[in-house]
Amino acid sequence: MHMNRHRLNCLIASIAVSALATNAAALAAPSGTAVRQVQIVDEAMCCAGCARKVSGQLYATRGVREVGVDMESRTLTVSLPEPTPAMLGRLWHAVERGNGTPTKLITSEATYTLVRPELDPAKQQAPAAEPLAIAINNLHCQDCANKIARQLYALKGVTKVSVDMQRGMLFLETSRGTRLSPWALIDATAKANERPLAVFGGHGKLTIEWATEAPSKDHQQAQQLRTGGYQR
Repeated sequence: MHMNRHRLNCLIASIAVSALATNAAALAAPSGTAVRQVQIVDEAMCCAGCARKVSGQLYATRGVREVGVDMESRTLTVSLPEPTPAMLGRLWHAVERGNGTPTKLITSEATYTLVRPELDPAKQQAPAAEPLAIAINNLHCQDCANKIARQLYALKGVTKVSVDMQRGMLFLETSRGTRLSPWALIDATAKANERPLAVFGGHGKLTIEWATEAPSKDHQQAQQLRTGGYQR
């Protein structure tokens, strides 16, 4: 019985990924560290060659121990010790460097889904980039906004951060030529011990669905809600 083309591609991809695993030992995390798994859906991964390129970029990312490929669902399963927001961003961009088109990233804590902007049919190009904005889970006081704003200002190229408390959003202005990854904003929010719900910008809309509810906030002194800006 002859093997059909689809099964052959899957087999070749599995062999290729196994070979890459052997060469990744030098980049792997120290033994004894708890290993976690992250799944990334790559819509552009349609053949063994695609899987090989994307897997190679993932294995070049420090800390990655193993990469599994499911060609049928176009899903990559990455094993690594600590999937921090910064690390998740590095994995996402590794897939892009391998000419992949990631649309979803899944961890045990959250699911990240990207909806890219639609092309303008007349110009065959994406619409003008929207200002960067980030929606925050339960942004109920000025102190929370201040903490996030300080972390956002630490990003290179950020010139102004404005907050809309009623909508639970922060808006960023950047210097000319600055291109910030949405994952940088997610990481900055996490450093402020807050939860992002979505990041808007030229990349489209990256939404975050959390597996559990955020812990309740208990401030000794509640601060009045208002709309304002923070500028250096």
